[in-house]
Amino acid sequence: MKKVYITSLHLKHGGVEMAISLLANALIKRGYKVTILCTYNFGTPAYKLDERITIEYLTNVLPNRELLLKKMHMRKFGSVLKELMYAFYVLCVKKYSMINALRNIKEGCVISTRNEHSVLLSKYGKANVKKIAQLHHDHRYDKKLLYDFKKKYTNIDYFVLLTEQLREEVSEVLKKNKKTKCITIPNFLNLDYQQEMRIERKNQVIAVGRLHPVKRFNLLIDMWKDSDLQKRAKLLIIGDGEDYEKLQKQIDSLSLNNSVKLLGEKNHDEVMDIMKNSMVYAMTSETEGFPFVLVEAMSNALPMVAYDVRVGPRAIIKEGETGYLVEDGNQAEYNKKLKLLLDNDEIRSMMSIKCKKECLNYSEELVMKKWLDIL
Repeated sequence: MKKVYITSLHLKHGGVEMAISLLANALIKRGYKVTILCTYNFGTPAYKLDERITIEYLTNVLPNRELLLKKMHMRKFGSVLKELMYAFYVLCVKKYSMINALRNIKEGCVISTRNEHSVLLSKYGKANVKKIAQLHHDHRYDKKLLYDFKKKYTNIDYFVLLTEQLREEVSEVLKKNKKTKCITIPNFLNLDYQQEMRIERKNQVIAVGRLHPVKRFNLLIDMWKDSDLQKRAKLLIIGDGEDYEKLQKQIDSLSLNNSVKLLGEKNHDEVMDIMKNSMVYAMTSETEGFPFVLVEAMSNALPMVAYDVRVGPRAIIKEGETGYLVEDGNQAEYNKKLKLLLDNDEIRSMMSIKCKKECLNYSEELVMKKWLDIL
């Protein structure tokens, strides 16, 4: 039985964590012995894992970023110094625990899911272990990332990118690296295609994600100042994070409490149920890699509107067929597309049918063929 190790920072909610869980389950079903090398233990994993999967927690420490920021905000400088020292300790434990884990793997394959893990895998992975790196976000031509790709991936066998655009860009960066092969493998979902489409939808627009500045949920909330949008639908935002209080204050200041709701964190089944009852999915992210949530929206026959940022949405949304891609920053056009989908039953119905067909491209069976080719 071939062994596969997958690295993970944690197993809480998140697109990367869902991808790790789905891949681990799919490999177990296909006869592989799977171990997840997980840095932080935050309790029960957010996504269901096959009981045959081994989770190896590498540390017994937890990051203190939120507490550190809180102490800095309160200007408790004695406490800040203490938290900074602990943060440095956590970083050291985080790094060296992964190094030790990689050094102890003598056979099989390691799939790293973060750049920091890929750098360590290239440096410390055994010669007879297959080494596969993944990038789960847009590199955005970040100088440090590109330097790592060029100089520190020299012993990586395969570099898996989520979109063809990213593969082409990274291949150019690695053109002098004769060992590492760049390939495109998108993420996949377990899709229930036999599920009936619900004809009755509630007048609501849904957005899902970590409440973080990069998701730009503030732009969506700002759109709901438009009284016409308020009359057409409610805006439901699912997720938790550092921007929760800031976004709630924005809702309060604009007197939008009756039309915009922050629903907090929901489990996956709850998110799917809310999607099934919604009319439109809205994304305003500044940057994405492969937005899982758009495939989830498609699987629920949900037309989408997203800003056409550098990569991500354009790899999934077919303009005018499954949704609309709006020039980044053009809030008036975004508003217009939302209203069009909310008002026009015919367009929405056509896109819903197309979404159900397109999501088949991200089925487990189709995507796993690509994984098995390199494993």
